[in-house]
Amino acid sequence: MKPAELNRQGGLAGAMRRGLVLLGLLAGALPAARAQQVLVQANVADDTVKTTFGPNRRYFGHAYFGYGLLAGPAGSGAAVRYGLGSAELRGGGRLKVRFSQALALNADLGYAYQRYNLAQNGQKLVPASTLHRSESLALHQLYSELSLRLNYGRRGNAVGRYVDLLAGSGWVAATSHITEDDPAPGITSVETTERGLPYLRRWSGLVGARVGVDRYALTARYRLSPVFASGYGSWPELPRWMLGVEVGLF
Repeated sequence: MKPAELNRQGGLAGAMRRGLVLLGLLAGALPAARAQQVLVQANVADDTVKTTFGPNRRYFGHAYFGYGLLAGPAGSGAAVRYGLGSAELRGGGRLKVRFSQALALNADLGYAYQRYNLAQNGQKLVPASTLHRSESLALHQLYSELSLRLNYGRRGNAVGRYVDLLAGSGWVAATSHITEDDPAPGITSVETTERGLPYLRRWSGLVGARVGVDRYALTARYRLSPVFASGYGSWPELPRWMLGVEVGLF
């Protein structure tokens, strides 16, 4: 075989070897390229999922608790001792449905314990004129409320600043009348508890407002209905206002 032909065959064989090596490198790189492409597509899809539940999303639910103090005037003969002894403790759950960035609706369900610490003076008429060392009326109540929420100010996915205009009703599940009297010598205390009081109304209605920032709020509620049942309409009315604070659990 001539030298020129040998050179051509040698060059052709070298080119074929180099082509095979290049094809092998490309074949090894293709799976990695395909895996990287799928990973990028999956992350983009996850980032574009629309979230509908959250503090500033269409739906948001959370628990809360609140504490309030009795306020406002009382009828003659139904005076109370204001302060920690005349208060309300409540806890419940809230579902918020957002209509726009500025408007939402809240629906609440919960339990409230109310206590009226009655003043002991010569004008006392409720529930009787008898004077005691201390005396209180207590109500265990299940309630529901609806409130229209007005949001204001810029915020991200947070509750932000708001004003709630609320209305609600409650059902009194249990009642008690507790008195403490001066004991006889050698006795520490004398306490009497009466339950199932017929003179306290079982249903109540209220209106109010709530002003808050994120999980903290100031509240004011006004009881529309009398505290005493219809057969006791001549009794003087207890204070109707309850002013307090509320903390959301989220």
